[in-house]
Amino acid sequence: MKLKQRIRLSIQRRAGSVVLRSELAPLGSPSQVSVALKELQSEGELIRMGLGVYAKAVRDAESGEVRPSADMETLVRETAQKLRLAEGESVIAPLTQGESAGSMVLDTGHRRVSRKLSLGDQSLTYVNDRTRADNGSSSAKEGGMRIPTTGVADYIRRLAKRYGVSYTETPGDRWAETVTRLAGDEVQSGPIQDLLVALKRAGRLSSFDMAALLVNYLREQKQRVRSVQGL
Repeated sequence: MKLKQRIRLSIQRRAGSVVLRSELAPLGSPSQVSVALKELQSEGELIRMGLGVYAKAVRDAESGEVRPSADMETLVRETAQKLRLAEGESVIAPLTQGESAGSMVLDTGHRRVSRKLSLGDQSLTYVNDRTRADNGSSSAKEGGMRIPTTGVADYIRRLAKRYGVSYTETPGDRWAETVTRLAGDEVQSGPIQDLLVALKRAGRLSSFDMAALLVNYLREQKQRVRSVQGL
């Protein structure tokens, strides 16, 4: 049996939607595995997300378009678990509106991660304890904001009120939502996420501030749910 077929069978037998090159390395020499992976990509069975990271893919019978077998959030969560990019349960924040629609923010805790991951126009941004602290310190020195870890929703509402900012849906937002739904992804947005988009558009938040606030907001919401469930 040729190496490509052995790799194909190995991928098909694996649970999940993400395949690491390291998982396939024992099947052949580095150069042989590289050739087989490139062929599987050209045949629409894999999509490369980053160095040594691949998403299982399917080709549409009518259009011929190659699509990942899972949505971006599922792929990021599975990759984070396999590569141990985050400590404990990953906090992943999907950006569902604006120019970054479909991209993800991953909170890696105390770990510093530089691995680049993307899927088409969708990309992954990392936030960690150090970048939060550094950003908060520099912002405070410059008279700017300090990213809160509690009461995040109220902080975002006050920020929007201070600058007279409100969210207005644009044709681009509606298009992004439609594309997201057609791709089989669940659209997860809400008033707080929309306010963050509006503040970013108004130039009141940097990309990092928006990502950090979104992660802290979702982390606080998750902790609140756990507290209620524990009653």
